[in-house]
Amino acid sequence: MYLRHTIRKKDGKLHRYWRLVRSVRIGGRVVQQTVAHLGELDENGRIEARALARQLIGTPEQSGLFDDGSQQATVPVRVKGIRLERSRRFGDVYLALALWRGIGLGELLQKLLPEGKERVPWEKMATVLVAARLCEPSSELHIAEDW
Repeated sequence: MYLRHTIRKKDGKLHRYWRLVRSVRIGGRVVQQTVAHLGELDENGRIEARALARQLIGTPEQSGLFDDGSQQATVPVRVKGIRLERSRRFGDVYLALALWRGIGLGELLQKLLPEGKERVPWEKMATVLVAARLCEPSSELHIAEDW
């Protein structure tokens, strides 16, 4: 997530409106979806908005996964020889889980819903149901069959 602004001319004055956006791949294109409209922000407001975005999505869980110390290394790639097979959606589910963890709903449900004899804990079931509805609103039957 990141901040983006739009400039509007209103009553002869220029107004800069800020919004929090995320990048989403739709088909073969990447588009920005608005997460929140923030209005006109001063420098302090923009700093707080960036801090809020970092708090909501947290730090990347696998930030060191590809970090082998070779940031300056370049590798030639033949673009015509690249193809995409069996792609899967990732960003929307990751965002849903990051927001879920960011606002602490998992810990709250662990405290409120006692563990019983079920095979899947209630906290995990609620996480899956909410993430599925956020990413693709549909029935619980669809979630059970496709998720």
